[in-house]
Amino acid sequence: MGSKNKGESYFTLDKFECYWEDTFMQIDWKNLEDARKETPQIACTEGFLIKKTKDYHTFVMTISKTDVGEAMVIPTKTIRKMIKLGRKTFYKKDFDYKKYQKA
Repeated sequence: MGSKNKGESYFTLDKFECYWEDTFMQIDWKNLEDARKETPQIACTEGFLIKKTKDYHTFVMTISKTDVGEAMVIPTKTIRKMIKLGRKTFYKKDFDYKKYQKA
């Protein structure tokens, strides 16, 4: 049996959890010895990977037709771990506003 035709698609993207090393910043006053104990932080970004180079990875969190929002560009050298969560195809029919209106 063939796969069901789900209609015309915009694109297919892989979704990831990306753990990366971020800077630590504090704006309040602190004792010098306590400040020496601070370390960089690990941050987690979850999103669709739209570009990957040797220098950086670009993720987006929101997609509307062919537009994207909430982009995060993470330098590759700061990435500590990536976990693939899945793969998603975005179909044109799923962005049809009339489909979601109540009759």
